[in-house]
Amino acid sequence: MFLIYLLRWLFGWVRMEAEGGFPERLLNLAARDNIELWGVKRRGVILEACCPVRQYKRLRSPARKSGMRIHVTQRYGVPFTIRRYRSRAGLVVGLAAFYFVLQLFSQRIWVVEVRGNNKVDPEEILAVMQEFGVNEGADLSKLDVASLQLKALQKLPNLAWCAVNLQGSIAFIDVTERVPTPQLSDHQRPSNIKATRDGRIVSVEVYTGQSLVSKGDAVAKGMLLVSGVIDSKVGPIFRRSQARILASTARRLEVSVPLKETLLIPSGRTVFRPSLYLFTLKIPLYTNGKIEQKNKLTISKNMLNVNHIDLPVGFISHNYQLLEPGEVVRSEQEAQILAKKMLQDKKENELAGAEIVTTDEKGEIKNGCYVITGRYDCIENICMEEQLLVE
Repeated sequence: MFLIYLLRWLFGWVRMEAEGGFPERLLNLAARDNIELWGVKRRGVILEACCPVRQYKRLRSPARKSGMRIHVTQRYGVPFTIRRYRSRAGLVVGLAAFYFVLQLFSQRIWVVEVRGNNKVDPEEILAVMQEFGVNEGADLSKLDVASLQLKALQKLPNLAWCAVNLQGSIAFIDVTERVPTPQLSDHQRPSNIKATRDGRIVSVEVYTGQSLVSKGDAVAKGMLLVSGVIDSKVGPIFRRSQARILASTARRLEVSVPLKETLLIPSGRTVFRPSLYLFTLKIPLYTNGKIEQKNKLTISKNMLNVNHIDLPVGFISHNYQLLEPGEVVRSEQEAQILAKKMLQDKKENELAGAEIVTTDEKGEIKNGCYVITGRYDCIENICMEEQLLVE
C-alpha cells in the first residue's frame, strides 16, 4: 500500500468534482477506459473523486458523454511542487549542489584522530599514517585498511597494535603501546662485576659469582668486586655474576651561570599570519613575504568543534616572535636562583639512583659567573657487569 501512495505522490494526482448529468455513466465509462479513480463519494448532486494527473485529460471524454462538468479542486505530488518553485531556479541549483557536495565529501576522510596513546607522540603516528593515505581529504575507496595497519606497525616499533576504524568521514586510529619486555638473565654468559666509582663498601649481596670484597673495604673505580670464575675441586667454573653492592661515595656537581652574556631575546615585535583552513585548502590571509629574522614560532588552531571533534574548518594562526641578539645582565640574586634550579635538575638526572646522606652546596662569584659547587655523600649501588671472555 505504501508503494501505491509513493507512486501517486511522485507522479502527482488531483482531487476533482463532477456535477450534472449521470454520475453512474461517468464511472462506468471511466472504468471501461482504464481510468483510475479512488476516494469516490457523493455530496448532494456533486460527485467527488481522485485521479492521477496524467489520466485527468482522458476523463474529459467520458464526462462529456455522461453530460457532466468536471473541475479540479486540489493538486498534490512532486510535479506540482516543482511547478510551484519553477521561478526560483537558485533553490533547485542549491539543492543539486548540496546533494553533489554531500555525495563527494561523504566518500572522503575529513577528520583523523589518534586514540589510546600515552607515550608515543600523536604527531609521529599521524605522519606515518599519512604516508599510507590516512589523511584529510583521502578517498575512502582507495584505502586498504588491513594492509596499511601492518605496514604502520613496522614503522612504529613502540606500538604493539594499531587499527584504523572508519566512522563516516572520521578515521579513528586506535593504538596500543608496546610494553617493554623485561630482560631475562642469561646464565650461560659468564661475567664479572666491577665498581663504577670510588667508595667504601656498606653492604654486599652476591647472588651468583665469587665475592672479592666485604663490608668496610675501600674500592676504586674499575676494581673487580665479584668474579665470574669460581674455584672448585674440579677446576674453575664460569658463571654470570649477579650482585647488589652498596657503597658510600662522594659526588661533586657544579653549575655556572654568567652574570653577563649575549643571547637571542624577544625584540618586542611579532608577525601574525592567520590562514583560513577549509578541508584540505589553506587560504593565507596575509600578504607579506618570508621572514628572514630569527624568530620563535607559536601555532594556534581554532577549528570548528562538534561533539568534541575538531572539524577541518577553521583558522590556523602562525605567531612569529622576532628575536635579536641582546646582552643579558643578571644580578647576583638572579644568577643564584637560576644556578640553583640548574643544579637541582642535574641532581635529579645524575643522582637519581643514589641516596643522598649529606649535602654541602656553596656558591660564589668566579670569573664573571655565579658558580655553585655541590658535594654529596651518597649511598649507591656501584655494580657494573662486564662480560667475561673465555677462550
